[in-house]
Amino acid sequence: MVGDNVQPSLAGTYRLPTIVGRAAELAELGRLLDDQRVRLLTLTGTAGVGKSRLARAALSDKTFPGCLDAKVEVGDCTDRTAAWNAVLEAASYRPLAPAYQPLGPAEALAVLAARIGGGRAILLLDNCDRVVEQISTEVAWLLERCPQLVLVATSRVPFNLYRECVLCVRPLRTVFGAGDYLPGSSPGARLLLDSIDSHYRGSSALADRLVIDEIVCELGGVPLAIELAAGSIARVGPVRTLHRLEAGADLHSPSFVDVPERHRTMYGAVEWGLHGLAPELLDLMLRLSLYESMLDTEIACLAAGATEEEATARLGELVHRSLLDHVASGPSGHGYRLFAPVRAYCRRMLSADPVRATVIREDHVDRLCQLAETIGPLFDQHAHRGAALAAAGKRIVDFLAALHYLIETGQPERAVRLAAQLESAWIQHGYQAELESVLAKALEMSDRGTLAPGVTAPLCLEVLGLWAGRSGRLRRAVDLLSNAVAAYRRFDRPVDAARAAVPLAVALIAIGDHAAAAELLRIASRRAAELGGPWPMRIEMSKALLGFPVPPVRDAKTWTTMRDEVRQLDSTARLIGLNTLARTQIGPLTADRAQSLYRENLADDDVATHVLQTIIAVEGCALAYDAAGVEYAEYALTLMLAARRLRGAHGIPQLGPGDPAPRESEHRNAVGENKFRDIQRLAGEMSLTDVISYARTAPTLPDPDASPLAALTNRQREIAELVATGMTNRKIATQLGISEWTVVNHVRQVMSKLDCPSRLHVALVVERYAQPGPDGASKPEPVTDDLTQAALPQARITVMRRG
Repeated sequence: MVGDNVQPSLAGTYRLPTIVGRAAELAELGRLLDDQRVRLLTLTGTAGVGKSRLARAALSDKTFPGCLDAKVEVGDCTDRTAAWNAVLEAASYRPLAPAYQPLGPAEALAVLAARIGGGRAILLLDNCDRVVEQISTEVAWLLERCPQLVLVATSRVPFNLYRECVLCVRPLRTVFGAGDYLPGSSPGARLLLDSIDSHYRGSSALADRLVIDEIVCELGGVPLAIELAAGSIARVGPVRTLHRLEAGADLHSPSFVDVPERHRTMYGAVEWGLHGLAPELLDLMLRLSLYESMLDTEIACLAAGATEEEATARLGELVHRSLLDHVASGPSGHGYRLFAPVRAYCRRMLSADPVRATVIREDHVDRLCQLAETIGPLFDQHAHRGAALAAAGKRIVDFLAALHYLIETGQPERAVRLAAQLESAWIQHGYQAELESVLAKALEMSDRGTLAPGVTAPLCLEVLGLWAGRSGRLRRAVDLLSNAVAAYRRFDRPVDAARAAVPLAVALIAIGDHAAAAELLRIASRRAAELGGPWPMRIEMSKALLGFPVPPVRDAKTWTTMRDEVRQLDSTARLIGLNTLARTQIGPLTADRAQSLYRENLADDDVATHVLQTIIAVEGCALAYDAAGVEYAEYALTLMLAARRLRGAHGIPQLGPGDPAPRESEHRNAVGENKFRDIQRLAGEMSLTDVISYARTAPTLPDPDASPLAALTNRQREIAELVATGMTNRKIATQLGISEWTVVNHVRQVMSKLDCPSRLHVALVVERYAQPGPDGASKPEPVTDDLTQAALPQARITVMRRG
C-alpha cells in the first residue's frame, strides 16, 4: 500500500490507454455498425462513463474502404451554427472535400450533404450534449439526403428521432459475480490498477486491493472518476484517497493539455451536463441525493411533495439526461439510483450552500417522520403488516440516517419517537441491536442536559425496556422499565408512568416477583381510563397472569379462559400474548401446554413477518423440553443453539445472565460431547424456516391429563377392556365374531402402545383410567413397569372375579 506520505517519482512515466471490461459493449457496437439498417447510433450515459472512448475504439477497429470518415468534437460548440461548421470543417480535411469558408447552419448542412452525396460515409459527432436538441431535426434531414451515411454520436441526451438506435453505456462493474471473489479483480478495480501503473509506474503493486475495491464502489464504477482517482492514489495513497472521497472531495487530473477542461475534475464533468436543467429538476436531484436506499416514484413524491404523475415525469427527465440510473423494473414499479459522481456532486452543492442544505435536510427528515407516522400503526394490523414492513424495509437505511441526524442536531426526543414508531421494522429487518445503540446515545445526550430531559430520558428508557422485554431479556427489561417509571414520576407524569408500569409488571411476573407486579398493576388500574385505547384490556390481562401459581399447575379453567381471550387479539398482539401465556406454563407439570402454545405461534400465517416472536417461540419450545427432563436434551439443545444463532443473524441482542434458558451444561452431559458437536453443526446450518419446521415436528410432550387409552383404535380399546374383565383370547374372539388369531394380533398391538409387558398390566391400565377423578375426568396417574406388590394382588383379584 502506498503510504500517506509517499510521493512516487513521476520521472520516466508513461501512459498506455486501455479499455477494461468493455468487451461486450465493443462487440455490440461492432455488430450495430455492420447492420445496414442502423443509420443513427447514439451512445448515451452519465458523465465520464466512457462513451467517446468506446465510440472511437469501435470505429478504429472497423475498416470502411472508400468511405468518408470524420470524427468531430462538438463539445465546445454552443449552437447549431458552430456544430455544423465543425462537422463540415472536419470533413473538409479529407481528400473528398475542398477547403471552405464558415457558413450559416443551413448552408453548411447543404454543402455537407453535397460532399457526402450517395457515397458511403461515417461521421462521429462526439460530445454533442449541448446542441443535440438544436440539431436533431437537421440530423434527420441529413440522413434522408445521404442514404449511405452512418452517423455515430455520443451524448448524455439522445436525439429522440424515430429511427435512432440508442446504446446506453453503463458504469463498470465493481463486483465480480457470485462465489469466491479475488480482491481487485472486478472490471472497475482492474481499470484503477491499470491506470495507476500506466502513469505511475509500480504504484499499483503497493495498493491494498481491498481499499481499491472500496474506492471503485464509492465511485460507482465510472471510468473517468476511476482514472482521476489513480492520480490521487499516486499522490496521497489509497487510504487517504478513500477518506477524501467519503468526505465529498473532488477528483482532479494532472491537467493534461490534451484533456478537455470539463474532464479535468469529476465534478466539472457532471456540471457540464447540467446545462439547461430546470430548477425543479435540480431541486429534486438535490433531495434525492440525501437518500441512501433505492429510489422510486414514491420516494420522488415524498421528496418533492409532488403528485405521482409529476414525480414520474421528473424522474423520466433525469434518466433521459443520464443523471439518474434506471436499475430495476417490476410489478411494483421502477427503481432508480443517482450515479455515484452525480450524487457526490449534489452533496457537494449542499455543503457549499449551508442555508439551502439545512432547509432541504430538515424537510427531508420531516417527510420521513411523517411517513413513519403513517406506516407505524399498520404493523399491528394483520391485513396491512406485510406491505407496511416491505415499505419500511425499502427505506430502512434512510430512516436510520434520519435518526442519527435528529440526535446530532439536538432532537433526541424526536429520534426516540421515530424509533418507537418503526419498532417492528427495525426488528424484522435486523436493526434492533443497532437501534438500541442509537437510543443509548440519545439517552446519554439527555443525561448530559441536552434538550427536554423530562421527555427524552423516560421515553427512551421505556422504549428500550419494551424491546428488551419482547426479546426475552427480562432482567434488562425490569431494570430499564423500573427506571422509566421512576423518571416519569420524578417529572410528574403519572399517566405515562402507569403506561410503563404495565409491561414492567409483566416482566416482573415472568421472573417471579408477583408482589411487586400486583402493586404496579393496582396503580396502573387507577389510570386505565386516562390511558384509553387497548390499555384497560392489557391491564386486566396482566392481572390475570398473576393468577397463575409458580410453579405452574394444571388449572385447566383459568388457563383455557386466558388462552381463548388472547386468541381473539390481532396479529402482533396475539403472537406476543400467546408467547407470554406460554411462558407462564414452563414447568414439569405443564410443559406440554407451553409447547402447544409456542407451536401454535409457529404455525401462524403471519409468522414470516414476526421474526422476533418466532425466535421467542423457538426458545420457548427449548424451555419446554428442558422442563420435561433430560430425556429431551437433544431437542432442547438443538432449538436453543439454533435460536441463539438466529438472534445474531437477525440483529437481535442475545439473552443476558439470569434470563430463562435451558440447562445447557446438564443437557450437554446427557447427550455426550460427540452428539453435542453434531447438534452444534446442525443448529448452525438451519435457516429460520428449518428451525420452525424442526420445532413443529420434534416429539410432542406428553399430556399428563391424557389417557394412554387414547392411543388405541376403537377395536383395540374394545379388546383391551375385555382383557381387563379376564376374558381369554378365544372368548373375546367368540364375543366379537372375529378369529382368535386376529385377537392375538390386537392384544400385541395394545400391549405395545400401552408399553405393558403382560395382559395383567393392560388390565391395570384400563382399571386406573376407567375410574373418574375428583373433577369427573379420568385419573392421570400413568402406569409404570414398577408395579407395587400391593397393586398386583388387587389386579389379580379383579381379573379372577370377572373371569
